[in-house]
Amino acid sequence: MALTVNTNIASITTQGNLNKAGGALATSMQRLSSGLRINSAKDDAAGLQIANRLTSQINGLGQAVKNVNDGISIAQTAEGAMQASTDILQKMRTLALSSATGSLSADDRKSNNDEYQALTAELTRISTTTTFGGQKLLDGSYGTKAIQVGANANETINLSLENVSANKIGSQQIKTTAITPDADGLTGGTITVTGNGQTKDVVYDATGSAKSIAASLNGAVGGLTATASTEVKFNVDESITKPTAPAPAVPASFSLTVGTAKVDFIGVTDNAGLADQLKSNAAKLGISVNYNEVDGSLEVKSDTGENITLAGTAGSTAVGMAVKDGKGDYPVTAGDVVFTPAANGANLVAVGQISLDSSKGYSLSGDGVAELFGTATVSSTKTTVADTDVTDATNAQNALAVIDKAIGTIDGVRSGLGATQNRLTTTADNLQNIQKNSTAARSTVQDVDFASETAELTKQQTLQSASTAILSQANQLPSAVLKLLQ
Repeated sequence: MALTVNTNIASITTQGNLNKAGGALATSMQRLSSGLRINSAKDDAAGLQIANRLTSQINGLGQAVKNVNDGISIAQTAEGAMQASTDILQKMRTLALSSATGSLSADDRKSNNDEYQALTAELTRISTTTTFGGQKLLDGSYGTKAIQVGANANETINLSLENVSANKIGSQQIKTTAITPDADGLTGGTITVTGNGQTKDVVYDATGSAKSIAASLNGAVGGLTATASTEVKFNVDESITKPTAPAPAVPASFSLTVGTAKVDFIGVTDNAGLADQLKSNAAKLGISVNYNEVDGSLEVKSDTGENITLAGTAGSTAVGMAVKDGKGDYPVTAGDVVFTPAANGANLVAVGQISLDSSKGYSLSGDGVAELFGTATVSSTKTTVADTDVTDATNAQNALAVIDKAIGTIDGVRSGLGATQNRLTTTADNLQNIQKNSTAARSTVQDVDFASETAELTKQQTLQSASTAILSQANQLPSAVLKLLQ
């Protein structure tokens, strides 16, 4: 290499190496001070993009976990309130059972009803005051809302809540009308039940009873329950509405069949005598007998809904019979024709009443509907808890059906909430696991390896010191020219 003064190649080369060492040393010091391997795009352009995407995911997952926990809290708050509502309904059900029994007086039932109505008001208060973060949960305003459970758009889980106030929950009901006693019983037909996303045909024939038809309708669609009973009023040779008329001159002779059990009655002259004979055969016939000595009224009930068939004997006094409808009424008033078995002994068949209950709406159609329900098609109507009372036994029995469906409605909502809570809990665990793994992945890309970087720092510090010393030597090389000029 030529010896020159103007150009000191050795110094220039050493300066370059010194600058590289200085730059590398500065980079190492920046990484060690920040803890990051990538402090700017020039450190690792591709790595910077990967790290930022992972950061977005990690931050989103963290917020999603908070959202999920809020959703769980909402569900727990709502379910706690519905547990209180269920406890109230159970107490109301107990009061209804109490009022349904015949051992209570009118005053006792009034006391029961006072408490029953107070509990009804509390049921509504719970639904209107249960809130979370200012949102009302059980008054019907919450509806269905999406809980954001992911780091990206539209990653949601729906949370649904319903109105559980006393004037919203209850039973969707249809009750049969009073079926006029007929010599041949029913005609027969088909009932098409549509509800809960299902449709089913129920066929019955002329031998059908309220019991058999209810058994076929029970569970025809999801949530539908059917009950049956047959309740009739008897009068011996007198108007249904005039039980105090004089006894007939000719004793009544007839047979009474309930289901498959049959008993003959001979020489009956009045309701009191008929009541005595009915009570003697109540166990065989499977009936309960209610005779009121004050007004002379006589009622017979088959709790299972069996047909009650009355067959008269020629020449004997007629026995009148009226059938109670599904609403608990005897639709017979003064001046109506008295229903009597024919003098030649033809049958008079009383078909009982059927009550249908469901927590969801449904409808009935088909040629059998008109015979049983008084119209070609019929849709259920909701009877809410607020519509019920326990002032008498009939109302108490209906209240039981309504309360049972109301409890079922709340149980259904709670079941859905429980499933959603379990899903959200699982989601939170999964999100936290993904967040942990994503954080580890970002650390691999972004964070500095202190062991490696401190070694690099030491190396660059050594190179910088060496370059500085060599640069000093290289800068002295042009001075050698002076010796040549001496």
